[in-house]
Amino acid sequence: MKAIKIFIGLFATVLLLSVSLDLLADIDGRTNRTRKTSTSGCGSCHGSSGTAGVSVTITGPDTVVAGQTAQYSMIINRAGKTGAGLDIATRRGTLGAVTSGTRVQSGEITHNDNLLMSNGTVTVQFSYTAPATIGLDTIWTVGIATNTGSNSSGDEWNWSANKSLYVKLATGINQTNSELNDYNLSQNFPNPFNPETNIMYDLPVDGDVELNIYDISGKFIKALVNEFKPAGNYSIAFNASELPSGVYLYTLKVSGYTKTLRMAVIK
Repeated sequence: MKAIKIFIGLFATVLLLSVSLDLLADIDGRTNRTRKTSTSGCGSCHGSSGTAGVSVTITGPDTVVAGQTAQYSMIINRAGKTGAGLDIATRRGTLGAVTSGTRVQSGEITHNDNLLMSNGTVTVQFSYTAPATIGLDTIWTVGIATNTGSNSSGDEWNWSANKSLYVKLATGINQTNSELNDYNLSQNFPNPFNPETNIMYDLPVDGDVELNIYDISGKFIKALVNEFKPAGNYSIAFNASELPSGVYLYTLKVSGYTKTLRMAVIK
């Protein structure tokens, strides 16, 4: 009987320790907590909803050349907190852990242990390698601010705004081989922009192409393309550093096809 009581006592102790460990501030990190795959964020362990007072931001380039690697930063800020955790995910690219104390797990970046804050702020560096194909991609992050204690009491978390970026080919005007059924002019990205944006268009057959920029009144500003082009997908960068803020037009003309779209420069 005494042995049974001892066994029950030991079992209860182990169970209690297990539950307690689950309640810790996930010092070894978790993935699948960003908006890519979750609607609850860190809420399962650290409060049911995000805290507006926790600022989580992503900084880095808006365009990356296909196959190349760019550096990004995630900044977590919460006055009065001393530690932090995170999860970083992307749709198409490949992430790499740069800051000490972080790692890649299942394609996402998380922390190995509580990351120490300085004056309520920590900056985490990571790399993003673009896929081989052009197009849009997204980086998602979620950050948690902790007291670096032995439990999750007082922990707060929040999402960052999604980081949208455009993957382009190395040349200024790009073509990929693909079968197309129709002409198309796509909305520029990013938009609004300052000072550079990308304009994509599709040609189902070879043709003489004109791609021009106009001000909102229709006054001609610049010709981006004025030459014969084989069928394919194209992307061209447009730099508006010499233009004032405002709404501008860009028009594609080829083989009887004409389409005009608007874009906004904000400085």
